[in-house]
Amino acid sequence: MRAKERLGTFKRDHDRADVRFERTYPRSLDTVWRALTDPARLADWMGPAHIEPHVGGLFQAMVDSPYPATGRISVWDPPHVFEYSFSNTHAPDSVVRFELEPFESGTRLILTHRGVPYLNSALMLPGWHTYLSKLSTLLDPSAQTARPNDWRRMQSVYVDHYKLDGLALDP
Repeated sequence: MRAKERLGTFKRDHDRADVRFERTYPRSLDTVWRALTDPARLADWMGPAHIEPHVGGLFQAMVDSPYPATGRISVWDPPHVFEYSFSNTHAPDSVVRFELEPFESGTRLILTHRGVPYLNSALMLPGWHTYLSKLSTLLDPSAQTARPNDWRRMQSVYVDHYKLDGLALDP
């Protein structure tokens, strides 16, 4: 696994967990921002989405999936911070935050998803990992293309690496 694809981390707090990922891309802040906030670009890596680009605006993602996410934007600071409430079957009442900063000749992205039910950590960690791998194929010409069944493969990696036991493994 390349450094750009390193595992996300998590911290458990009783029955909740916070997950965190860090990635770098050889693209400008504005390009990465558009990939995160422009519905046409989101569709390329996360599926169909709807965004009202302002604080209080509606956020909907993965609208064509069995587990769509919906929420409200709480921070809109282009092109640096995008935060929204996130609620779906696997992570109700949680918060997703994307932070962007210049890094070397590109952009560093820090993704945090706070308040994920710990029981669903083995779903959310590989889920975000796989979505970020798809994003990497769009933003980094040297990135490997995401493979079919990558989510299930990454779930096994996360379960083994963090010794996750007794958690939900099937969506």
